[in-house]
Amino acid sequence: MSTLSRYVLRAHIPPAAAGLAIFYFVLSMDFIVDYLNLFIAKGVPGLAVLEGFLLSLAWMTVMAVPMAVMVAVLTAFGRLSADNEVTAAKATGVNIFTLIAPVLTASVIIALGLFWFGNHMLPAANHRLKKLLVDIHRIRPLATIEPGILTELPGGYSILVDKLDPRTSEVSGVRIHRHEGTEPLQTIVAERGHISSEGGDEFVRLELLDGEIHEVDPDDATRFNRLLFERHVINIEQGSSELVRNDGTRRGDRELSLAELGSRIAVRREDADAATVKVADGLETHLAELLDLADGTSTLPLTADMRASRSRMLRSAESDLRAQASSLRQVRRLEVEYHKKLSIPFACVVFVLVGAPLGIRSKRGGVGIGAGTGILFFLIYYLFLVGGEQLGDRGFVTPFWAMWTPNVVFGGLGLFLTLSVSREWRFPRIRKGLGTVLRALHRPRARTETT
Repeated sequence: MSTLSRYVLRAHIPPAAAGLAIFYFVLSMDFIVDYLNLFIAKGVPGLAVLEGFLLSLAWMTVMAVPMAVMVAVLTAFGRLSADNEVTAAKATGVNIFTLIAPVLTASVIIALGLFWFGNHMLPAANHRLKKLLVDIHRIRPLATIEPGILTELPGGYSILVDKLDPRTSEVSGVRIHRHEGTEPLQTIVAERGHISSEGGDEFVRLELLDGEIHEVDPDDATRFNRLLFERHVINIEQGSSELVRNDGTRRGDRELSLAELGSRIAVRREDADAATVKVADGLETHLAELLDLADGTSTLPLTADMRASRSRMLRSAESDLRAQASSLRQVRRLEVEYHKKLSIPFACVVFVLVGAPLGIRSKRGGVGIGAGTGILFFLIYYLFLVGGEQLGDRGFVTPFWAMWTPNVVFGGLGLFLTLSVSREWRFPRIRKGLGTVLRALHRPRARTETT
């Protein structure tokens, strides 16, 4: 490695460390807001809180590293440009690509390391954090019921209330769902209710008034029973006052490696294909009878048994179509997660292509400018990513383009900016607008230094 390459790389180390610290701090605030109140309300031991925070650092790392790369590139090249070192290098015949090449190589290495981390370490950390949160929720489950927030309870229950009076423990607009595994068993809706501890230390009494119970018919999954009640009592297990660690939590999409995601995608595709074949066979067998029944031209006498048989067949076809649609949705969601694991690390390379020419153009080397501009660009990138994830999950775009469009757009922009700096293309209006934005980001810092 040449002396110039080492010098350029060393210029990136301090702003990269500062950017990483800034973004870790910002993302830690999200953890504190989301979980600290839960930990306090549940009386969780300090070591468990620390464990939750350390496990959360895994997903923070995946988000913080690309942002830190952007900050480092903007700051380092901005300082090199402000000190006229870029101009001096060009005067000696050094091309801009020669200055960017070592940083681009380092970003590829960082991207590979981040990919390894996201594929091996992150799924395990996410799964362990999920198990910790599940174990925490078992401690005094009714203590953290909040209006408008779905709360998981022991016994397969989940509860959602519209209003809660903390003084009287009166609740209104109650909706309770009971599950067994992934299958819904009951839905209980009540206008009002009351939570009490009359069940002693082991149970909490949930008394519901003026409501309904909807229960799936065990003999026919397409039918359900509806029961009206004036008063209904549910005893919810209070749970232990101490944190008890359990195993057996099923891994979600974000707790899987690429190989595990690939295996699960293959299984879901087989389910979707089987449902498609089942629907096609059923429609082919009964299509003539369905058409006759629909237009009323059937010459055969329609007995009650025939009508009941056709109704069952229609319900079965609808159920198969729903199963097919559900399998396809799961395939899309898994494929989106698969490509996201690849696209986010690659953002490190993309941000070098965008940040290096912007830093050279701006000629401002402060970490504040780098952090402000980096946050702006990453926010736009993140909005692209979140929007693409939603569109990919719903099938509006393919999972590949849902996750890779931000990299393609920003990568194309970065290549254009790098060429424009290397060949000294002039765009007065764009340059003037960019200067205005950078001056606006720099102005608050200038005031602080003046005062």
